[in-house]
Amino acid sequence: MPNRIIKESICTSNEIDALKPEEEILFYRIIVNCDDFGRMDARLPILRAKCFPLRIDTVKDKDIKAWMNTLIKQGLIFIYEVDGKEYLQMSTWEKHQQIRAKRSKYPAPDDGLITSEIIGNQVIANVPENPIQSNLESESNPNPTSTQSTLKDRFETFWTAYPKKRSKGAAEKAWAKIKPNEQLLGEILDALERAKTSADWQKDGGQYIPYPATWLNAKGWEDDYTPAPTVPKGWGAIKEFLEDGDDDDES
Repeated sequence: MPNRIIKESICTSNEIDALKPEEEILFYRIIVNCDDFGRMDARLPILRAKCFPLRIDTVKDKDIKAWMNTLIKQGLIFIYEVDGKEYLQMSTWEKHQQIRAKRSKYPAPDDGLITSEIIGNQVIANVPENPIQSNLESESNPNPTSTQSTLKDRFETFWTAYPKKRSKGAAEKAWAKIKPNEQLLGEILDALERAKTSADWQKDGGQYIPYPATWLNAKGWEDDYTPAPTVPKGWGAIKEFLEDGDDDDES
């Protein structure tokens, strides 16, 4: 687990000062347990086991729930749900921590629904700044885009880039199953550019390019692609000259 950065602003933060000792301890332990994108499984038993492994008998799920709800209210973290499972995100993590991993271990917040508390009614909420890491003001979005709209926009970007436009409906279903976030979309588009220059995809005028849904279901963006051999400039004229020479010999 990489080292995490904690700034001295914690000492003068009103939000941190409002925490009880147990809540503050939980907050710091979440920081060191998050993945490189500031995310973590927010199920109560998981949080309890990871953050308090030596106090598992004395710290209860109800304690974690109460402390987490305080952290949410203070704007230090927020909770979101994807496919019925809750995750947490540290506020503005990417501005202040070093991200070494290429992808997160957990789904992105924009793939799910933000919740008002660790276990409670789901509501869309603005995400406040994290005072432990910065005194900068956060940029909240007053008109958040729905998950379905975001996924649709990303699919259209993929569809425009894919060279074989066949069975769009099947491709949309595959896309909805994968639910690519912005990071994965970038990886998919990069892989498409490599695939377009590969020998297999250029062979026979693109005859062997798979259908979009097939490529997505097979996680084609993780494949290795061998670039097609580069034809030297003027090779066509040379080849034609040599073939004409062969014809003359035969006559």
